[in-house]
Amino acid sequence: MILVKRIDMALHIQELAALENITVSYQSLTENNPRYSAIPSRRHITIRPTKNTGYYVSALHEIGHILGGNQSRNNTTKEKEIGAWIWAMLHAIVWTDTADRVMAKALRSYGVSQSEIEEIQHKWNPTTRDEERQIA
Repeated sequence: MILVKRIDMALHIQELAALENITVSYQSLTENNPRYSAIPSRRHITIRPTKNTGYYVSALHEIGHILGGNQSRNNTTKEKEIGAWIWAMLHAIVWTDTADRVMAKALRSYGVSQSEIEEIQHKWNPTTRDEERQIA
């Protein structure tokens, strides 16, 4: 079993941002409502500190708005959201049931149906590679 620690997830986000020249602003954990966002034209994301799996995959999702597919002006918001989540799944060092729930909730808020979510998870979800990983 491979143990993935929270620090590993936090460092992964920092390393991706540095490697891809993405600036990061952090929202205070004292604020009750998370405000994640990406400004692709400025290569900037706003995220919460990566202290758990949900925050980690949400941060990857924002990076996906910069580096992922279907992020052009010609894509609908729904297509952009799906593209960013697929990028996050493909680049995560760990993907868990919690990650699936966070993604599904976010996608539903953009009008993605449950059947579409299940299709995305079935086609792109890397959980088979994470069966032996555990988060500390």
